[in-house]
Amino acid sequence: MRLRRVRAWTVVAGLASVLLALFAVVEWAGVPVLVDPTPWLRSVSLVAGVVGVGLLVVDAFVPVPSSVVMVALGATFGLVGGIALSVLGSVGGFALAYAVGRRSRSTLESAVVLGDVERGSGLVRRWGLLAIVASRPVPLVAETVAISAGAFGLRPTPAFAAALAGAVAPATVFSYAGWRGATTGDGVALFAAVVGASVLLWVAGRRWSARTEGYA
Repeated sequence: MRLRRVRAWTVVAGLASVLLALFAVVEWAGVPVLVDPTPWLRSVSLVAGVVGVGLLVVDAFVPVPSSVVMVALGATFGLVGGIALSVLGSVGGFALAYAVGRRSRSTLESAVVLGDVERGSGLVRRWGLLAIVASRPVPLVAETVAISAGAFGLRPTPAFAAALAGAVAPATVFSYAGWRGATTGDGVALFAAVVGASVLLWVAGRRWSARTEGYA
């Protein structure tokens, strides 16, 4: 029996819903290292570095308080070390989600309405890099964008360059906060500020692109 094809937007919405459900399940389970990872990140050691980077990588599919991890890395490893480890983990998380998207491309092509994959690929080529940069600090959105970028065929080199560009600013802000001795409350405020900046970046990028096209 031939399966009915679906629209591309329903696949993206379904992906976001699955990620949200997975996040809820892991949050409900109350895994200690995911609830409060700071006890594992208090010593300058290889283990702490691996745990910090690993948490940021698995943040692609489980609810890790990434801002808390980055603040803790800055407090433990200093400004430069915290930034380096935070960027490595953030880009690693993007790589994981992007790879899952790439692996699912053939399934996407067989399940989605004819033409929607091409339209989706066109949108990803047009807005994908901006979306990756702007979404890196935003939970759930970052993972959905990364998987979609892989699934709809955004080339690896520009995709990873955008992920790197999008990771530097949040890593710097949170690592600096940790290095300067920020509290948990400070981290929450900084997270809100970083997400707000990401939204402004997205809006500014869209407007700039529209103006550029108008002059073309």
